Amino acid sequence: MPTFVHELMLNHVPVLAPRVTLREASARMFRSGRDLLVIADAERVHGLVTMRRLILGAEAAAQGYPIHGVGDLASSRFVLAREDEHLEQLAPRMVRAGVRRAVVVGEDGKVSGVVTALELARAERRRWRRLHAVELSSEGSFPASDPPSWTGAVAG
Repeated sequence: MPTFVHELMLNHVPVLAPRVTLREASARMFRSGRDLLVIADAERVHGLVTMRRLILGAEAAAQGYPIHGVGDLASSRFVLAREDEHLEQLAPRMVRAGVRRAVVVGEDGKVSGVVTALELARAERRRWRRLHAVELSSEGSFPASDPPSWTGAVAG
């Protein structure tokens, strides 16, 4: 059974315009409880800003480097994904692109969430546990002389 991107994406990730100040960006990040911001405007997604990038950017601004907004800190290392995309399609695309994050957009083209490598790993772990649980429960559910019909084996 395929898993869809919308089933495991992080919701409620703040989406900010590129010219938002670092102070406002850090406040939005704190209020959201996420350590990630999506930088986008009406036309396109500009990038992602992590907490680490925001801290380093604030330090650079304090030292006099020209930082005009949170968009100046945005990383373009991400891929775009659709909500209805299968995880089996997204994961290989992320690997090929060498990125750890995918920005998820809805049918309307607006940002609806983010998928990170951690969510992919958690989804794979859940899938493995389900498969392992079925395997363990199947082992003792029938006598060896009477295999279930779905195995294709014949008792004998």
